[in-house]
Amino acid sequence: MPNSQFPMPNSQFPMPNMNRENPTVSVIIPSHNRCSSLQRALDALHSQTYPIDLMEVIVVADSCIDDTLAMLQDYKAPFKVQAIEVNCRSAAIARNTGAASATGQLLLFLDDDIEAMPPLVESHARVHRERPGCAVMGPYPPKLQGETRFFGVEVRAWWEDKFYQMSQPTHRFTYQDLLSGNLSLDAEMFARLDGFDSAFGDCGGEDYEFGVRLLKADVPFAVAGDAVGYHYEHETNNLDRSFGRARQEGRSDVSIGRRHPELRPILPVAAYETADSLVDKIVVAVTFFWPAAVDWLALGLRKSLDLLESLRMRGSWRWLRSKLRGYWYLRGVIDELKSRSALSSFMQEGTASGDLGRHEIEIDLQEGWEAAERIIDEKKPDGIYLRYGEQSIGHVTPKFGVEPLRGAHLRSILALDFAEPLARAIAVNGMPKSAAHSEPSLVDNTLLQHLQLFTVLDKKKLENPS
Repeated sequence: MPNSQFPMPNSQFPMPNMNRENPTVSVIIPSHNRCSSLQRALDALHSQTYPIDLMEVIVVADSCIDDTLAMLQDYKAPFKVQAIEVNCRSAAIARNTGAASATGQLLLFLDDDIEAMPPLVESHARVHRERPGCAVMGPYPPKLQGETRFFGVEVRAWWEDKFYQMSQPTHRFTYQDLLSGNLSLDAEMFARLDGFDSAFGDCGGEDYEFGVRLLKADVPFAVAGDAVGYHYEHETNNLDRSFGRARQEGRSDVSIGRRHPELRPILPVAAYETADSLVDKIVVAVTFFWPAAVDWLALGLRKSLDLLESLRMRGSWRWLRSKLRGYWYLRGVIDELKSRSALSSFMQEGTASGDLGRHEIEIDLQEGWEAAERIIDEKKPDGIYLRYGEQSIGHVTPKFGVEPLRGAHLRSILALDFAEPLARAIAVNGMPKSAAHSEPSLVDNTLLQHLQLFTVLDKKKLENPS
């Protein structure tokens, strides 16, 4: 419930009106004991290019025992600020609590360690005008100026690559692309889907689980490339904290698998049930049987990372960090499942519920790329049987936890997965209709390279039949 010592939203704040060119926006910031970081996030919102009178900010102070509440009591802002005090230690509950008190047409969730650049709110609103009904994410790369430590460089590279891939027109979104640190949705849609799952508690993962439900509800994802906010949390991050997060991810993935059994075969949990190497099988077995001993070994190996970094052995450091992160992920799985037999049952039940039963279509690529893309955009299939005239090219299989196929996905799929059979079909039957009148694309150039390769190979076979 709202804390009575803080002002409620001003009654003059414009009520939702979907005919407005600029929607009203409620910025919701959950926070826990990060007063200075929260103030920086609030200060950054002063400079937004979006009309201030269409914004409200709701801070949900979750179990704060620092100066957060006092700072909010005295905070002066050009926009309306509401503070709500809760004691739940749950990001999901905190976000839902803020959403329940919001009056805006759009809900914009921001983490308390993100410094919003001036166009952030405006960029979110623009994408919603252009593509109503989307879940819109903005980039929040880590603020790591001058960082040279291996971990900082790895973190920055991961986040930059993540947002780059998501911003590509050919990217096929998955539930793991739902990032709640800089996320906006239509308020009515958020309420209709019951918001974040509050059962996830302090283990996290509520954003990924929400991503699963959004995709099941056919809610498309989009990226607002200009909605940039710099993420300061990593300036105090370290390896030990990343291993702790890996353990939380193991717990949350089990929770996601329990709520959505069809996802179990594609969760990282599955790797520990189907471990290939003898060493991995032994590690998994010993960890379930005697976790305390393996914890001790993992803590000892953690110190080796510092030595490897001091020797500038980046490759070895990266390999060992990956193994340790995988171990702590497994420990999170064990926290939830407790035994090796429980893991086996968990995976078997997921396989049994994995009857896709999804929407699939057949496409003749000989009719042309553009025609195929139009059909895909119209039908929105989960899988496609590809042929070229009478010749089978391949099968794009349905997948759980991903968006339906779009026309924009087709050419990259062909170039990456079906270039060889398609090139052979074109060599026999000729280029598809309308291809001669269109600009060369990724798939056209890739197919040309394959055709040239096959011509050389066939010529060599004729010259050397043996």
